[in-house]
Amino acid sequence: MKNKSDVILSEVVSSFNDFFKVQKETVDVTIGLSGGVDSMVLLNVLYQLKTKLNLKLSAIYVHHGLSKNADNWGQVCFDECKKLGVDFSQKKINIDNSEGIGIEASARKARYQILHQLSNEFLVTAHHQNDQAETLMLQLLRGSGLKGLASMPSYDEKRHLWRPFLKLSRDLIEEYAKNNNIRFIEDESNKNIEFDRNFLRLEIFPKLIKRFPQTIKSLGRSADLVAEGLNLNKAIAKEDAKNYFSEDFIKLNTKIFSTLPRDRVVNLIRWWLDKNQQKMPSQKIMDQIYTQIISAKKDAQINIHISSEMSVRAYKNFLWLVKIKKEKNSYDLIWKGEDIFELPGSGKLLFKPCLGKGISLEKVGSSILRIQNRKGGERFKPKRNQPTRTLKYLLQEMNMPPWEREFLPIIYSEDMLVVVPNYGVHHEFVTDKDKMGLIIEWINYESKI
Repeated sequence: MKNKSDVILSEVVSSFNDFFKVQKETVDVTIGLSGGVDSMVLLNVLYQLKTKLNLKLSAIYVHHGLSKNADNWGQVCFDECKKLGVDFSQKKINIDNSEGIGIEASARKARYQILHQLSNEFLVTAHHQNDQAETLMLQLLRGSGLKGLASMPSYDEKRHLWRPFLKLSRDLIEEYAKNNNIRFIEDESNKNIEFDRNFLRLEIFPKLIKRFPQTIKSLGRSADLVAEGLNLNKAIAKEDAKNYFSEDFIKLNTKIFSTLPRDRVVNLIRWWLDKNQQKMPSQKIMDQIYTQIISAKKDAQINIHISSEMSVRAYKNFLWLVKIKKEKNSYDLIWKGEDIFELPGSGKLLFKPCLGKGISLEKVGSSILRIQNRKGGERFKPKRNQPTRTLKYLLQEMNMPPWEREFLPIIYSEDMLVVVPNYGVHHEFVTDKDKMGLIIEWINYESKI
């Protein structure tokens, strides 16, 4: 029968083999150290397994400055790493709570930002089974969806984050520390029940465990099952996406609303937002998106804010994910021969020499080229054998979304509109086939997520 220390070592080896597939080459891992019992045990365990797993070890301590004892914690981490011959670094940070998410969440966010910035190939943390249970409970209380309820994966491929203790209980880790004389410190803030996680750990979970002894394991198992369901939903969405998305995943064909059941539609929208790194909107907003699209008339323009920065908009049988524009800047600028021309708040213009295409500088002659934002009412004639049209009509014809039309830069020679970037050149200024011209392309930063 294995002793409890062997159980921990065996679980870490199993986790490593699951996620790294028994790598032949050295795996470069950086341990996120706090000085607490969990991370110090992790340091000890990975050091013991360094040769067996072919690990290159380093460690980082993030000094958040919230405790008067933080300097001492950093010293403990340094001393232990020095004793084991593990590379160690320390980074002091200031906590910015301007987002209003609370000091606890702000500190955690800042810590992870630094850890990911400074870690080598893989970041390793000491989150364990009890942490998973607490996370699931917090997400339940917040009314989270599947992504939140799936809690923490043992291996986060996207962030190169490995959590080898996630199947191990806090009691087992603490016993390992005792049996192996692991030096660690206690964070006094862990006793402060003003923090939600501490309140659950100290006030709620002891009562649950007394009544339901398997609480921690059961919640961990539930998180795993939710994660399986989430992965299945992602697989379904990925398959649905092949038929309904543009190549850049910026726009979604609204035909989906009439061909797939509501659950599949909502699942695909959630997948779309997640793929574009958007925070998941509330159920109310998701219902709003679905209801407005399903009941909208063909030419209806729908604009639903999903956050302070992003909106979902409908135009020409597509849903678009669009940055919310700030107030439009008015400008009247002169082109002085630049290859790249930065625009105030609406991207940039690229001037590309091209044989037989674009605007002819020879035909422009000595006239300067002026770059302006649209003001409305402009008229343009790109083809000799077609009548002059309003620019609005032409942009509608090319299916440019209205929120992009509004910020489109246009180019004049004297008082004549000669170039509409990404559309065309006035017929009198088109370059002859055997002459060099300039293609002018507008790159709209705000259209790129």
